Amino acid sequence: MKTLLVCLLLLLSTAHSAVAGEPAGISGAVAYTEVMRFDYTKDGIKNRVQFWLEFKGQPASRKPEEPDAKPGEGSIYYYLYDVDKKEKVSNWLMGFSMMEGPPPSGPYPMSNLVVEDNSARFEAFGMKWTVVDGGEGYAKDRVTVDDGFKPREMKMYGGDLRVVSAQPQGASKDQNCTGCHADPAKNMRNMGGKHTTMGCADCHKGHPPDVKRPMMECTQCHESHSAEMAEAACSQCHKAHTASVITYAYNLPPQYCAVCHEKAANTLAASKNKHTGLGCALCHPDTHKATVKCGYCHGAPHPAQVMKDIGSCGKCHNTAHQVSNRR
Repeated sequence: MKTLLVCLLLLLSTAHSAVAGEPAGISGAVAYTEVMRFDYTKDGIKNRVQFWLEFKGQPASRKPEEPDAKPGEGSIYYYLYDVDKKEKVSNWLMGFSMMEGPPPSGPYPMSNLVVEDNSARFEAFGMKWTVVDGGEGYAKDRVTVDDGFKPREMKMYGGDLRVVSAQPQGASKDQNCTGCHADPAKNMRNMGGKHTTMGCADCHKGHPPDVKRPMMECTQCHESHSAEMAEAACSQCHKAHTASVITYAYNLPPQYCAVCHEKAANTLAASKNKHTGLGCALCHPDTHKATVKCGYCHGAPHPAQVMKDIGSCGKCHNTAHQVSNRR
C-alpha cells in the first residue's frame, strides 16, 4: 500500500481557510492529478476523473510532560473523483493493485502531528509530511513529502487545505470577539506566530467608543530593536494579527533595517555608490528577504549577447551594496 501511494503521489505529481470556530488541526482535500480518463466502471467508457487526498488531524491536546497528554494524530484518505458526476468513486483501485479485492481508501494514520501557525508536520506511510495553508483555495497551499532520500513538493490541481493552530479566545465568556471580527481572528490563527495562543483580551483592553485606543503598546511585552525605534515603528514591519509575516512599505526608513543588517548597511554606506542613498525597501520590496533583479531598475544597458544572463551582473559589478566596474 505504501508503494502504491508513493507512486501515485510522486509519479503522477511530476507528470503534470480556515473559518471562524473551526477546531485546531489540519483538514481539507486536494486533487494531486490533472483531469484524466479512466474506465473505472469497466464498461468501455473512459470517464473524466481526478485523484484526491484528504487530511483530517488534530494536534496534541497538551504538552508532552503534562498529565493525560495525547500526541497529535489524524488520518489520510485518498479517493477517485468523477469530475462530470461530481462524486467520489467506489472501488476505484480495482486493476491498480495485486490484492484480491480493492484496498480501502483509508483511513491511514498520521502520527506526531505538530501544528504551528499555518503549517502542519506529521508522519505517514513511513514518510515525513509538511503541509502549508497558503489561504483560501489550493494555489498557495504546499504539500511536501520527504521519503528520506529527497523532499518532493506535490503538485495540486484543485481543492483547499486548511491548517488552524490554537484559536484566540473571546474577551470574556459573555463577549465573542470573533463574531464581529472574523478576519482578524482568521489571520491570528493562521499567521499569528507566538500571538496565536493569546486571547483577544490579552492585548485589547476595552472597546470603542468607551476606549479610543483599546490595544496595548507593543513595547509593553516586546523590547524594541533599538533605542531609535519607538512604539510607532513596530507596526511598519509587524502586525499583531499576522506576527509571523514581516511586511513593509517602500519608504521604510533604512535605519530600521540597519539594526539587524548592520554589515550590509555599513558596506553600502562605505561604498558611496549610486545605491548608497536609496532606501533598502526599494531593492528589497514588500516582504522580508525579497530582492529584485538588477534589470528591474537598470533595464538592459548592455548588448543583447551580454544581457542573455541577467543574473551574471555581479561578475563585473560586484554586489548591489558595493558596486564596482570590474573587468
